[in-house]
Order: sequence, then structure tokens, then C-alpha cells
Amino acid sequence: MTVSHLKFRTEQLTVANAGRSGVLDVRLYGATALAGSAHIGNTVADQVQRLSANTTTVAFDLLSIALAVTAADSFIQRNALGENGWARDFDIELPLVNPNTWQPVKERLEHALHFLSGDTWNFTFLSGGRNRPSAMQTHKKRIANLAGVDCVSLFSGGLDSWIGVNNLLRNKRVPILVSHAYTGDRKYQNALFPTFKGRAERFAVNASPMRQFSGHDTTMRTRSFNFVAFAAVAAEAISELNRTSAKVPLYVPENGFIALNAPLTPRRVGTLSTRTTHPHYLSELQAIFDAVGIRAQLENPYRHKTKGQMLKDFSPGPSEIGAAMNTVSCGKWKRKGIQCGHCVPCIIRKSAFFAAGISDTTNYGWTLQQAIAHDNVHTKDDVMSMAFAVSPSKPTDLTKRALASGPLPLEAVERQGWFDVHHQGLYEVADYLRSEGVIS
Repeated sequence: MTVSHLKFRTEQLTVANAGRSGVLDVRLYGATALAGSAHIGNTVADQVQRLSANTTTVAFDLLSIALAVTAADSFIQRNALGENGWARDFDIELPLVNPNTWQPVKERLEHALHFLSGDTWNFTFLSGGRNRPSAMQTHKKRIANLAGVDCVSLFSGGLDSWIGVNNLLRNKRVPILVSHAYTGDRKYQNALFPTFKGRAERFAVNASPMRQFSGHDTTMRTRSFNFVAFAAVAAEAISELNRTSAKVPLYVPENGFIALNAPLTPRRVGTLSTRTTHPHYLSELQAIFDAVGIRAQLENPYRHKTKGQMLKDFSPGPSEIGAAMNTVSCGKWKRKGIQCGHCVPCIIRKSAFFAAGISDTTNYGWTLQQAIAHDNVHTKDDVMSMAFAVSPSKPTDLTKRALASGPLPLEAVERQGWFDVHHQGLYEVADYLRSEGVIS
């Protein structure tokens, strides 16, 4: 396997300090026009500065690590440099403010990222990293007033995150919503934000990975790591403002069926099963947070609920149903600007509305029957895989499939909750597929 070596720098890249053979030079928290190099996070420090309180050095070092991971994941194409067109081998040199803080958790971090992306990660932490910026106390572009904020919630603009925010507001919580502000994402996040009833602050950040040569990988397996790092920056700023050692709740609202993401078919183990909110991955992140002193408590309150159960329990009113149709669940929507209607997330979304008894008026590109009838195997693949997954199985087979997604918690009630949501999620999808005539 070819080792992809990336060296990150916080200073400007020049011909004199870059260009080592076999190394991709990446400027961190700045831009570069040097041929053959790349940059990431050009505006991130400015966005962090516009919080109304200072974050901490340890949180900003985490953000540096996350940006480095996003850069490697973006700039090194799987199909070109990955083993069997998939797994890549990364060697990353990264300057941090306090590398000694991160050295004891380096191996655990590398293993967690391997579980997340399927790649091999090796970090060399160096001194000389970019320190956290000081918060601006007055700024016309301040993006978040943290006074009174009591929690952090990830807000992607998807149906689950939208329900999660609404439930927090119904319970009189005051969250700061953390979002990836990539092109396209920001548009529908901005459209959904005014539908919330109650006070919620926002922290939208764009990592902006850019390189001075063609080709980007689009699988973005590590996107959630950057997402959580942004949230940790906000959580630490809240703790600093309140001068407390207590952990700030950091909510990751995702239905348990998707979070577990058990393989639908035997061939979907690994390459086609994402693990962005898997319980093992989140527990490993929590252990890393605790070890380095990041005051955030990762919580997924919907881990034992299907998407349909989330929607039914939320019981949206007419105006909320209208807003729900403007959420985006599709994994392929950016390609054509419309939710495809036949990928796994779209099928689960359709099944959720059906289970909740809500007419789904989302604008989809395809019906399931149209996808099945299409000549392109990739168009029909997810529908057929779903149909295979919901075929009658013995309980032991379902347990094996759930465990194939990765290690599950050992505590009996918590563990059973994951087995149950897997079974209930399959039943929910089967009920919908049956109604559409896909299965009998």
C-alpha cells in the first residue's frame, strides 16, 4: 500500500520550506497558492473568534487534528491510492500547541479514526501549533452569544437533527447549533433555522479544504470527526464563560437504526457501512475527551429509537410538517440538487414518514419502482439491498448482523436497546416497502 505523507504548517508555504519529494504540504488556518500544495481552515480561526467567549487550547488543538484528518480524507483519493481502491495509509506531521497532551491518546485516536474511515492513521505531533484566537467582545458579525446557552447540538439540516433541536427547545433548553457550512448545506440550514420556536444560537463553520491540483475524494468518511471538533470548541467556550468544570451536554441527534448501520448484505460490511455515530466510535471519542480534559459529554438521546419513532413521538403540527419536508436526508442530493429517493437514507426517511402516518411531500428524484426498473445497477442497488435486509431472518441472524457493525456496549439494557432498534428499524422499512409493492 502507498503511504500518503502529509505535512501541515501554520506559516506561509514557500518553495524554500515546502516541496519535499513524496510529501503533500498543507497550510493550516491560512491559504496558499504554491503549486502542488493545499490548504484548509482558512477562515476557521476567524469564525471561532466570533464566539462571545474564549475556547481552550486543548479544544483548538483538537480542531487542528480534525482539520488535518479532513484534509487527508479530502486530498488523497481512495480509488487511486487506497488498497483495493479503498483503504489508505496516512502519515501525518501536525504542529499542536500542546503536543504532550495528545501523545498519550495518540494510539486510541488512530484506532478510532481507523474504525470510522477504514484507513490507517499515524500521527506525529509536533510543537509550534496555532493557538486559539481570542474572542471578540464586540463584533457586528458575532455569530453566537453564549450567555445562557446550556448545551451544544449538532445541526446538519437533516430530519433527525431538526427534530433534536425542536425537542430541546420544547424542553426550554438553550442550545448552540453547530453546523458544517459547506456550499449547499448552509442554504437549507438557514431556511430551517427560522422555523425553530425558542432561543438557539448558531456556530456554522466551513473547513474549506482546497488544493492547487485537481481531484478530491468524495466519500468523506471522517466528516463527523470535524463536526464533533467544532462542537467541542463551542462546549469549551461555554465552560470557560461559566467558569465551571462540569461537562457541557453535546447532543448528536441520530436515530439508532442509522447510527448502528448494520450491514444490509454480507458485501456491505466495511466499505458500504458508515460509522459516523456508531456507539463504539462515540464512546472512543468520549474517552479521548475525558483523557485530554475536554468538558463535553457526548449524548445521542435517540440511539434506541427508529427514525419513524422519533417523528411519531415529536408529533409535528401542520407548520412543522411543512418544515420537515425541507430537511435533507439524502446522501446524494448535492450531485443534482434534489434528494434521490432511492438511496438508503432516502428509503429510511420515506419509511419514517409512513410509520408516523404523515404524507411525505418531499421532492424526490425517483420512486422506488422507478429505481428498481432502471437498467443502471447502481440506481437499484440500495433498494434491492434493503429488500434483502428486511427478508425474514432468525433472531440470531439479526444479532450477528448488528454485531457486524462494530463493538456494542456491554451493559445489558444498553446493549439490548441497540439490538431492539435494529429489529424495529428493519420492520419499519419492511412495512413501507410492502406498501410500495417492493416486497410482498
